[in-house]
Amino acid sequence: MIHSRKDIIFQSSFEQGKKLFALVDAAKIDEFPALFFDLEEDPEYFSLFFETPQEELFDVAPYLVKLSADSALLEWFLNEGWGQSWGVFVVTEEEDIEVLFEHFRQFLKIEDPEGNRLFFRFYDPRVLRIFLPTCNVREVFDFFGEVVGEFLVEADEVESLLSFKKSETGLETRTFQTYA
Repeated sequence: MIHSRKDIIFQSSFEQGKKLFALVDAAKIDEFPALFFDLEEDPEYFSLFFETPQEELFDVAPYLVKLSADSALLEWFLNEGWGQSWGVFVVTEEEDIEVLFEHFRQFLKIEDPEGNRLFFRFYDPRVLRIFLPTCNVREVFDFFGEVVGEFLVEADEVESLLSFKKSETGLETRTFQTYA
């Protein structure tokens, strides 16, 4: 069955009384921080680089953005950003953006097998959709933590949406065929 992306996102979040956030890669969107204010009256967001040595990189930083059901920013993401690898949606019961902000910041840097610290672009759907299926149960539980209920991510094929949820056995993945 084919669904609209908006319907799937609404059914996963707002229709269940949950909150919707987006992890957005500003490096993929021209003038992204300014776009918040063009589309929303009082946007609620954090740069994940806030209070880090990379803080001045606001124009290419990853952002955590709270979305409402009537959000013009959500509409923009679905209509203009889909298929552009701009970011991922996060469904949660958590209302406090600062709790999610702290949770996601712990994943900004990872260590490779040689001990080098590297940036981890988990907010890029191309990265997340490859990373999550490789995780064992413990890694899934750590990455989702107590705050993330579901990640909604564009698939390789622009007409598909991936849903990632944690389950007792690890990762639960579902693919939806979609249209705009």
